[in-house]
Amino acid sequence: MEEFDVCNICDGSGHFENALEHKRIPSNVRKFKYHKFTVWRCKNCHSLHSKEAVDLATYYNGYPINNNRLGYVIRAGYSNRLKTLRKYGLRENHTILDFGCGNGLFVSFLKEQGYTAFGYDAFVEACADKDVLNRSYDIVVSYDVIEHFFSPLDFLHDLVKCLNKGGTLFLETPDAEKIDLAESEKFSMALHQPFHRHILTKKALLDLGRQVDLKLLKTINRSCMDTLYPIVNVRFLSDYVYQTGGILDTVFEKFNPKVLLKSPLLIFYCFFGYFFPKSTTMVTVFRKDY
Repeated sequence: MEEFDVCNICDGSGHFENALEHKRIPSNVRKFKYHKFTVWRCKNCHSLHSKEAVDLATYYNGYPINNNRLGYVIRAGYSNRLKTLRKYGLRENHTILDFGCGNGLFVSFLKEQGYTAFGYDAFVEACADKDVLNRSYDIVVSYDVIEHFFSPLDFLHDLVKCLNKGGTLFLETPDAEKIDLAESEKFSMALHQPFHRHILTKKALLDLGRQVDLKLLKTINRSCMDTLYPIVNVRFLSDYVYQTGGILDTVFEKFNPKVLLKSPLLIFYCFFGYFFPKSTTMVTVFRKDY
């Protein structure tokens, strides 16, 4: 376990002592809601870091996201995600690795669509077989994972090793520039303490991509889960979590219509939230040319 009081994203001259800002942030997972962590912003690259050393295996025990199922919301989001993959290079004969796949829902969805897909997640026993990392793939996807790793650069190196020459890497992660620590309660899903160890700015992420010799193809300033389907948009989901106390678990539990009925604005976002984006998310598409 390592405490992060020095930025490991830029040149290392950013320290907690000269941070642009810092704040104590509670966990947004119900089981740990009374645990607080220090998040600070590097004065150089503006990335955000979670300062305290933690044993992530302890916090991942009973992780609410792993209770997800292939219902309406997830299928709608995954359909949109697949549309993005096809737009930027996925073909029917391609092999796909989902690195940080959680309980493997997206892998299952891809297989339903006829694709050859594999998943890896060190914190989910059923998906923790490292043998899948000893192969190479045409497409590697990693959604909301790089920010969980102690070293984002090492993480990118691991992904590059799994790519064929000419292969495409899709990364989705929060953009630190879009997170306001002064209103941290409204950004609980993006901050997601203590799981998000380092939240990068777009510039920082692109710099890391260049360090591992990846070619940038596209940046998208919207989550792949942001769709025109009712309820399935980031504005609605983030506001729903905010109005239920900022606890992430509520997204994966039975929907509470009382929350919706008490808020005309939330009802509006249910249907039209896509047109009023509040996404802190960025998607980057890279290619490996060597």
